[in-house]
Amino acid sequence: MATFQLRGNRQWRAMIRRKGWPEQSRTFDSEADAERWARAVEEEMDRGIFVSRKEAESTTLEEALERYGKGGRRF
Repeated sequence: MATFQLRGNRQWRAMIRRKGWPEQSRTFDSEADAERWARAVEEEMDRGIFVSRKEAESTTLEEALERYGKGGRRF
């Protein structure tokens, strides 16, 4: 089950902790957005199709281009 935490007076943090799955958390501008995201992630976990997007969401364009360049391709 997800838990929600008010951060300051304007942001909501959704946290999901489930046995057998990596811990997930994300911050939103509204409580409704946080709840919607948590429901979607928990539904994916229930169906066994959840894939963590943490690395993809935190990768910058520069990092992606560096990885692409290391593959032997030139720009």
